[in-house]
Amino acid sequence: MERAAEWTGKSPSFKRGLRRHRDAVIAAVILVPMFLVWLVVSGFPTLFGFVLGFFEWVGLADTPNFIGFGNFIAFFKNPVYTDALWRSVWLGGLVTGVTLIAGFGAALFMNMPLFGKGFYRSIWYIPAVTSTVATTQVFNIFLDTNNGVINNVLKSLGKEPIVWQYSVFWGIFWIVVYSVWKGVGGAALIWLAGLQSVDASLYEAAEIDGAGRWGKLRYVTLPGLKPIATYIVITNLIAAIQIYEQVLFITNGGPYGQTEVLVFRIYRDGFWDFNLGMAGASSLIMAVIVIAVTVVYYNWSNRSDRRNTIPVKPLKRGGENDGKDSSSRTEKSV
Repeated sequence: MERAAEWTGKSPSFKRGLRRHRDAVIAAVILVPMFLVWLVVSGFPTLFGFVLGFFEWVGLADTPNFIGFGNFIAFFKNPVYTDALWRSVWLGGLVTGVTLIAGFGAALFMNMPLFGKGFYRSIWYIPAVTSTVATTQVFNIFLDTNNGVINNVLKSLGKEPIVWQYSVFWGIFWIVVYSVWKGVGGAALIWLAGLQSVDASLYEAAEIDGAGRWGKLRYVTLPGLKPIATYIVITNLIAAIQIYEQVLFITNGGPYGQTEVLVFRIYRDGFWDFNLGMAGASSLIMAVIVIAVTVVYYNWSNRSDRRNTIPVKPLKRGGENDGKDSSSRTEKSV
């Protein structure tokens, strides 16, 4: 009977164990299906793409040929890939820096007691939820060489129209402008949450010490926002280094590949040239670069926090302190 009860899940020990681990069972029921979906949709394709980096596979009809690190060696020998990698890093850093500063400025305005501040805060996040395909097409309407809005304004002022697609500077400029416009809303809302979490008593103490508006910002607000800044920098840098859609729809990598970033190169290798092995190797290198940059910045941020933190000396035992105090008092009296 006991064995039958165990098989049917009716045993008292089974029920007690189920009640004891109820939270773990509920968490498993919720998380396991999500993990399986992630594994099928993202996890396995990502791992498969990394494995492809060790094979030579050009064309879907071809047979994969294991070549070890051949694709990785070819990557660093070919300036097309190294230039695209370097462009992704510095362009991602530029976008992150501008987004960080613009988002902080927007958050300061959001934190002011303005009329209709709920609506004002909402409109900043609209670019983040709009379709990239649609908004880049609006940008292209502005940048059209013949009938673009900006060139029409230049013509009305008697200036020569600018062929944006043939200029590396303007191509990079508009990619940065669009990327910042797209990401500043999310950064501003996170900055705003950080601003509202700073203890108000610290501002009062700084005001008593004679600190003005800039003094409060420098000595109270910015140090209190250090963890928020770390999060914003890491998340925005990861996204900015992997810029792809902006390049595809605004410049298409031109002129002559001078605005081509690594993710765009991976797209070309995988879906245009069907060089699946090289696309896999480039993806793995991109992942390593992103992880390395994230770890370096995170460690630097932690070291900076430790340098700026005043160490607290541990309290000694009461007996030792009492003995020292009594002896010192005795010496003074003598």
